[in-house]
Amino acid sequence: MKKTIMVIIKLILLGAILFGLYVAATIAYAYFTDYQPEPEEEIEVIKGSVNRAIDKDEFVFYDWNIGYCGLGAESDFFYDGGKMVRPKKDLTQKNLDGVLQTVKSWTSDADFILLQEVDVKSKRSYKINELDAIQKTTGYNAVLGVNYDVKYVPLPFTNPMGKVLGGIVSLFPYQTASEPIRVQFPSNFSFPKGLFFLDRCFVKHRFNLKNGKQLIVINTHNSAYDGGKLKIQEMEYFKKYIVDEYNLGNYVIVGGDWNQIPPGYTPKDANSNYEEMPIPEGYVDSNWTWAFDINHATNRKVDKPYVKDKSYTTIIDFYLLSPNIELIAVEGLPNDFAFSDHQPVKMKCKLKPYEN
Repeated sequence: MKKTIMVIIKLILLGAILFGLYVAATIAYAYFTDYQPEPEEEIEVIKGSVNRAIDKDEFVFYDWNIGYCGLGAESDFFYDGGKMVRPKKDLTQKNLDGVLQTVKSWTSDADFILLQEVDVKSKRSYKINELDAIQKTTGYNAVLGVNYDVKYVPLPFTNPMGKVLGGIVSLFPYQTASEPIRVQFPSNFSFPKGLFFLDRCFVKHRFNLKNGKQLIVINTHNSAYDGGKLKIQEMEYFKKYIVDEYNLGNYVIVGGDWNQIPPGYTPKDANSNYEEMPIPEGYVDSNWTWAFDINHATNRKVDKPYVKDKSYTTIIDFYLLSPNIELIAVEGLPNDFAFSDHQPVKMKCKLKPYEN
């Protein structure tokens, strides 16, 4: 009996040692291969079949976090309390087909399409180049701001997520005034957790206008799972960029997945344990416009597959317009979360005449 117990103890110790070595090696590998972008970096525009100057003052925007085509209605996700790391490949393909069909329909009137969580080469999306598929489907110019580049995500230990490469994507048929800029948010999780999470950023685009000013379009994807601390840092950093551009006389439009609710919005299930952080009412001057559709949720909790009228839903995808832009309409585009854990938002706006 003693020998048996000793053998069991030795096996347990050996297992603990091997696991410790695995963890140490994984952290070391992540540390030496860590993606470390500069605070600001120029990004190359992937040219589409259309590339013209802006000659109008009314614009249509679409914004959608496509959830790397891995979080359709059938899916849950382990970070949110579910079990799934990635869906089966046929579901990923179903989601991608739905995304491609949707964005293709938008090209009938879209001036700008702002997407988040677009994978380029990731295990979780079967190494499908979603950016390439989307760009070819629309024919628009495309810009990728990488915010997730980890060679090996070890979680969950029983079924690791593995390699992830992707980011936020902007699509448009217009000539840029200069190369788009990827701006790194000065926030991240502490070591070693930060090695395996996203490097949050926003991408800033400049377009020349007929009145001599510029249209500044920003695509953002703020932090999640942070308890609010990182989002506060990001929003303070972000504010200076947008206010400074407006003070120069430029027109500023921000769209994206803010991972926080807009001022003036209260989720239907306000007593839920789901993490909600409102943007303060006085974040920017009251003349700025928060554009969201209060009647249509843009995000669902992914602890379970989606069940209409039962799953927790909220609004975290929306726009912010500078005071020199008139909001004409904003409309959520519900699709029962068929292809992503987010639903798209359409917005139409008009530039006001420039006043010297």
